[in-house]
Amino acid sequence: MSLYHHDLQSLRLFVAICHLRSVSRAAEQFNLAISAASRRLRLLEDEVGASLVTRMAHGVEPTMAGLTTLRYAESVLRLADGLAASMSEHHSGVRGRVRVSASSSALVHRLAGDLAEFVQTHPDIRIDLEERPSGETISQMARGQADMGVFIRGVPTSGLQVWPYAQDRLSLAVYPTHRLAEQDSVQFRDLLNDDFVALEVGSAIYRLMAEKAREQGRYLKTRVQVRSFEVMCQMIRSGLGIGILPEEALRPLASALGLSLIRLEEDWAIRHIDIGVHAGHDIAPPTKRLLNALCGVVL
Repeated sequence: MSLYHHDLQSLRLFVAICHLRSVSRAAEQFNLAISAASRRLRLLEDEVGASLVTRMAHGVEPTMAGLTTLRYAESVLRLADGLAASMSEHHSGVRGRVRVSASSSALVHRLAGDLAEFVQTHPDIRIDLEERPSGETISQMARGQADMGVFIRGVPTSGLQVWPYAQDRLSLAVYPTHRLAEQDSVQFRDLLNDDFVALEVGSAIYRLMAEKAREQGRYLKTRVQVRSFEVMCQMIRSGLGIGILPEEALRPLASALGLSLIRLEEDWAIRHIDIGVHAGHDIAPPTKRLLNALCGVVL
């Protein structure tokens, strides 16, 4: 197999064909005649030495060889686009970029402020930040889509170098007329008869709550699931249930919405937030500078 003669446009076209499941729609997207798009696909298949797509009644589907080539093409295009972005940044005075994937809890608790301070003192480094649940952050790191991950401790971190960053505490929010509204603290077992407003299943908080309920032979009575702290608090205010969130996120929202904020008296309510970078890889200088700023690590 030889792929030395492929061009980026052909790879972009092939990726579009796979994603759109259609040669004609991909050709239209690239302003090509269908015959020209088909010819580019055939040339790529000749270089690979295998059929890359199978024609079906509803369009095309990548073959096994096509799926392998798709992953290769996406990697090449990601590198090419990264190079183009870096060159553009050099021309505009920016000398580095760090892609950060972080959990909502980490952002609310501390990371947002730390990144803002870093950007002010390092205007030559651009931070591309994406908010993701901790599990998805680890997946992005594994796929090479992030240079640094900030996540709640407890997710598998194989292939990463990890350092402690911060701690947060989980607390309970209830609507003003709830039976616990006047309490200063509460234990989790006393909540398991209540309906919960919860974050989505993939979130670290939901996984932790579900695990702790199972340990007591119970299950969460989840009435509503949402994606953001703000919507969650709105649902709690409407009386749809109670909710557990990081205290730093809850405090301003509880104040604004008239919710009661109650400390959760459990050892596991104190959570650890870690920072990870790829182990065994050369870490770019901008990432090293950010890591040093966030947790004092010198590499």
